[in-house]
Amino acid sequence: MYVRAGELHIGNETHPHNHLATIMLYGERNDEYMAFSGDIVGGNKIIANIGLIKMFGKPRSTKMTRLTANINKGDTQVFVEPSLDLVAGDRLAVTASSYQWNSGEDFFIESYNNETGEVQIDRAIKFHHYGAAESTAEKYNGADIRTEVLLLTRSIRIVGDDVESWGGHMVTSDAIEFDHETNNLIFRNGQLLMDNVEMYNCSQID
Repeated sequence: MYVRAGELHIGNETHPHNHLATIMLYGERNDEYMAFSGDIVGGNKIIANIGLIKMFGKPRSTKMTRLTANINKGDTQVFVEPSLDLVAGDRLAVTASSYQWNSGEDFFIESYNNETGEVQIDRAIKFHHYGAAESTAEKYNGADIRTEVLLLTRSIRIVGDDVESWGGHMVTSDAIEFDHETNNLIFRNGQLLMDNVEMYNCSQID
């Protein structure tokens, strides 16, 4: 997808897109690459932008919460704060809470109890994660060391098709073009404004 001399809008600042919008990016590792210019390579499986892109998804009051109880390997439920705007189908990520840098994990919500904060999840937990009913800030100089739980789901999704572990990309750049009719240079300045947008299977190589 190439936003060159035009604009791409999904929702706006005052009227966010409250329904589901998904942009699927397709491509394989050895597909032809795109270049903005002779100096700037954009890659493939990409939203390339030298114009204007604005995407405003449905606001979510929950961005991050914390575990309110320990979870262990094999558990299929976790406990977070109550009264959050979590619903079945939302995707959560639990950060690493040990010296194992790769012990973070993610899962989908099957149900959420708004009164107790109990979350039933779609898979078994792989690692131990620390949680507690109260913040540890008073014990550790203001630091709450309970495991962070992040809400990843948004109403606007940019998804890289999972082929060869080759993720999608979104690149915003400036470019200079030569207009052969007028013999003038055209300067294009890419702009990107996003709020409440989810990017899935999009990252650096592999």
